[in-house]
Amino acid sequence: MAIVISIASQKGGVGKSTTALALGSILGSKNKKVLLIDMDSQANLTYSSGVDKPDKTITDILSDESSSSEAIIKCKYYDLLCADKYLSNVEMSSEVEPTLLKKIVLQPNISKAYDYIIIDTPPSLGNLSYNSLVASNFVIVPVEASVFSMQGIIQLHDTILNIKKYHNKTLNILGILLVKYNKRTILSRNIKETLCNYAKVINTSIFDTTIRQGISVTEAQYQQQPLIDYAIKSKPTLDYINFTNEVLERIENK
Repeated sequence: MAIVISIASQKGGVGKSTTALALGSILGSKNKKVLLIDMDSQANLTYSSGVDKPDKTITDILSDESSSSEAIIKCKYYDLLCADKYLSNVEMSSEVEPTLLKKIVLQPNISKAYDYIIIDTPPSLGNLSYNSLVASNFVIVPVEASVFSMQGIIQLHDTILNIKKYHNKTLNILGILLVKYNKRTILSRNIKETLCNYAKVINTSIFDTTIRQGISVTEAQYQQQPLIDYAIKSKPTLDYINFTNEVLERIENK
């Protein structure tokens, strides 16, 4: 049975798509069978994977206009269910079942075909993020070392508690990932300490690995290549490799 991980944060620009792509690529390079699901109508993960105009998307599957097997695209390190702009209609609908994505993920051709399913969620806590969390075993929360990071985690944690109560009692936060982190600044170090203390309150912790900034991330996205292919020796790539190893270790210890 596949392990399902949502990359979630209420804030935009914190590297959700970058983290999903890096995690999926590195797991795939370790001979794991990986499916990435793009649940963000901005489709950044889809574009970064080298797919510009997919014939079928997750929108078609959610609306029962296509099967998952028809929509899955094979990439170098992982398979992909693409997003499109019409996902925003699902986000705004008042009649979306919270278990819609979970039913898709539990289909035998998906749940038994992959070791890991990584879901890239939108920067809001609407229908798409809610469905993603209901379908997941774990949540990874990427945050910047900024003064506004705490607020987003608090709101996300409240949503997770609601989901655990009504739809998915086994959902857990695997950890908080600090991105664009600069250990040289006093502010970053202070915010990291504050986040460490708060993480204990919500029964999780910050990953030991932090992700450093680097132009290679933006360049790889522009070139529509995984970081491990575009810049294997860059600081962000090395950080994401260490992070992936830490993810595997945490899951094994759960």
